[in-house]
Amino acid sequence: MTRCTFYKLFILLCLSVAIICCLNGYFIHYLQSTTSQRELVESRKHGPRPYASRTTNLSHNPLAEKNNAHLVQAAILHKAASLKPVFRNKNPIYFKLKQPILDTFRLKPYNSSTIWRTVNAWPKRNEVIPALELRLGSVLAALQREPIRGVKNSRRGTQLKLVLELPGPQHVLFKPRWYQREEIINGTVYSGKDRHNAEIVSFHLAVILNLRSAPIAVGRSISLREHLPLVDDELRQTMLVIDNRQCVYGSCHYCRQSEPVCDDPITGTLEGAVLYTIPGKLVKYRSPWQRTYDTERKAEWETNGGYCTLVRRKLATETLLDLIDAAVFDFLIQNGDRHHYETRDERLLLLDNGKGFGNPFVDHLDILAPLYQCCMIRRTTWMRLTTFSGGAMTELLREIDRLDALQPLLTEAHYLALERRLLYVFSTVELCRQKHGNKLFK
Repeated sequence: MTRCTFYKLFILLCLSVAIICCLNGYFIHYLQSTTSQRELVESRKHGPRPYASRTTNLSHNPLAEKNNAHLVQAAILHKAASLKPVFRNKNPIYFKLKQPILDTFRLKPYNSSTIWRTVNAWPKRNEVIPALELRLGSVLAALQREPIRGVKNSRRGTQLKLVLELPGPQHVLFKPRWYQREEIINGTVYSGKDRHNAEIVSFHLAVILNLRSAPIAVGRSISLREHLPLVDDELRQTMLVIDNRQCVYGSCHYCRQSEPVCDDPITGTLEGAVLYTIPGKLVKYRSPWQRTYDTERKAEWETNGGYCTLVRRKLATETLLDLIDAAVFDFLIQNGDRHHYETRDERLLLLDNGKGFGNPFVDHLDILAPLYQCCMIRRTTWMRLTTFSGGAMTELLREIDRLDALQPLLTEAHYLALERRLLYVFSTVELCRQKHGNKLFK
């Protein structure tokens, strides 16, 4: 190797190290920065309120602030590549938890006359089921097997959902299948219709991560044709026959006669997710990190590096920590559509997870904005995440998913994506810890 070539390689190496240091340095500086009093006055004088549904603060060079967000996300990606082995190896605690968690999902016998009284007594604040509840297997079996006594249209949300009446009576939601497992949803993070398998896998993942605020969900196939006599008059008006298959399009914001779901031509059934209806009064709030749903317009949280300072003034710490838990969960499944959140006894529920698992090859890092803008997370959440490091999370998730009647629920690419995204969560918290130390854990 000539001396000239050696010098060139040396200079290139120095430049690479400088760029990497700049990215990490910028991220730390970003986390340290807060909005000055003058900026707050100006934003209140000229800009919209932070939670308005159509907010974009364009008075402080939005192009530069957008580039800042990209630098933060670049630092997250870089940090993930150099994480300590502890984040890539399995945690010994996992081996003690694996079997007890798996056993809760095994289907078990149930008493039809008491099963719903049992499950309806479980919810406490935002916990839908108790930890390591062995009777969960009985509830899953009941949701999957109990006869259907009535079918009607659900007005909840913007997409087609059916309300099934089971003996008891117990009313549950049914989200039908729209896509094949291998289909990839391109476009924005909120593109496409709800994925029924996403609801089921999200419930499994929520239990693994001890975020037991997602509705109990299980796969089930029903025959629209066989249950036609049980359909109410409103839903019956949206049912039609196409190529000798019974179909339905329902009544909702996005329901169209040209886009029905139909019984499968081979099995004669329609597969979907059955979701337990959580009892109690639920209150809906607009998310501070709501998107504009306009590709030409950014929300304030996308352009304001000090946005979390504004949120802290509006929300209780417990609510903010709930939103950060939800952000971590949503990032793993890639649900970028949590424009509102619902609470039970002032604690957040992980409802409507159907927009997850759309594209396993894309990671929308901005879903993590509540985490990297606020740099705080519950210590219990962090400990649980690290318990399932090194491939443990998807190892257990695969085994739970295989217990469902509709398995396989995900393609291999989605499981790989979950592990990749977990490393990005680790790297984000580690970057926060470089600046704040263990103060970020609440």
